[in-house]
Amino acid sequence: MTEQDWRRLRAPTLADMEALADAAYAALPQRFTRLCEGLVVRVEDFPDDETLDDMQCESEFDLLGLFRGRGLTQGAHLSETGEQPNMIWLY
Repeated sequence: MTEQDWRRLRAPTLADMEALADAAYAALPQRFTRLCEGLVVRVEDFPDDETLDDMQCESEFDLLGLFRGRGLTQGAHLSETGEQPNMIWLY
């Protein structure tokens, strides 16, 4: 790739990232996606300050993705009233 090629490249937009995440999820086997019922995927520019502090990040570029929730082995399939849904953040 030439220097001129590099200059034409741009960072993906949030919409680009959402489309990539949707396409990746759609390509997963159905036996896997059935286990992800109720999963929320959010795409954001950067993690919030509280998350950066919790994860002991030195910069907002240190964290590219994060899962918060309960895994199947922890009883996620038995979610209780008032619990937040399992979530994945892509930054």
